Amino acid sequence: MRADSYLKRLMADLDRWVQDGLVDAQTAKALGDHARAQSPSTPSSPILASLAGLVIGLGVITVIAANWSALTGIIRLGLAAFLISAAMLAAGYLRDRALYLASNITAAIAVLLAGGGVIVIGQLYHASSTSSAFLSLWTLIGLLITVMLRAPLAGAGTALLALLWSLFHFGETGELTRLPEPIWVIPVLVGLGALGWTWRSLGLLNVVFLTVIIWVSWNVVELFLDEFRAEDDIRVAYALAALWAGLALVSEALARSTTVFSLRSFSGWASWAAMGFLLAGLGTERVLNSDIMMGIAAFSLAIFAGLTAYGAAPGRRWLRGAGVFGFIGAAIILFTYSTNLVTAGVTLIVFGGALVALLIVTNRMLVKAREQAS
Repeated sequence: MRADSYLKRLMADLDRWVQDGLVDAQTAKALGDHARAQSPSTPSSPILASLAGLVIGLGVITVIAANWSALTGIIRLGLAAFLISAAMLAAGYLRDRALYLASNITAAIAVLLAGGGVIVIGQLYHASSTSSAFLSLWTLIGLLITVMLRAPLAGAGTALLALLWSLFHFGETGELTRLPEPIWVIPVLVGLGALGWTWRSLGLLNVVFLTVIIWVSWNVVELFLDEFRAEDDIRVAYALAALWAGLALVSEALARSTTVFSLRSFSGWASWAAMGFLLAGLGTERVLNSDIMMGIAAFSLAIFAGLTAYGAAPGRRWLRGAGVFGFIGAAIILFTYSTNLVTAGVTLIVFGGALVALLIVTNRMLVKAREQAS
């Protein structure tokens, strides 16, 4: 939790406790003064420090780039090592000063600079290697920087690098081509997930969850599709929708019965994935007739409506968002399979009104839940 947000909430709570007679005004003032003394002096200092560091770093890189061709290989290597080391030392210093945002951004810059360092080494020793090998080395260096600096933002960037490493490599002409069987990315993502869990970093875990969902979905497509035929696309889309919907239900059930803080976040990402693949399947369906498709789309509307209503409870905004967007997408698909304009118009009016009613009901449920919580 950010210090300024905590301080604002604490001061509001102290005012309410004084009004309710739980603490006296003198004690409340003493607690408020103590909290303000322990908080950072200016909440904007990490942002300003990050901005200043970013501007200085970009300036240095620009000057070096302008004179890059005039530098020898050894000087290029020394500059790359110096910039990476300086960024890492700065990140460590900022972390010791409790400037966590600035430290995270500086560590992420160090990961970016590491990619440039790998390129310089390859140029210096005339290494002929694939872009997959370049991404693999960059990913491992990023993982090392993340561990050394305890930087969730650098870990998030490393997770995205691992995804690129596993899914793509650049061909000889520069185009993106598929890279099959990237099994070795699993320990990287598991390690980053373990770091996010240890550091209680929901941001890092969110990126890892998203990366895992994309990675698994891509490999399922690669496993079952030799050629991208429409009817096969539809089957795989429905299978992936069922897979992620099942995992979302399981993780949501576990979140209700345990105190694992990240399960509900994974449930939200899985719900979005299930919604996307279901809508993709419905949108590309060409095998079934229009009447059957209208029935399936209407059934999907009911499912998304229920998901929206269930997501009205506090802490389930991911599910609520997936339900609303899924509801809108299913309504559009239902419109496209309507047999005439009158039916389509009536369909949109009915389900549009149902969506408005659903949103009103969920908002009232949210207000009621907040009142009970307070």
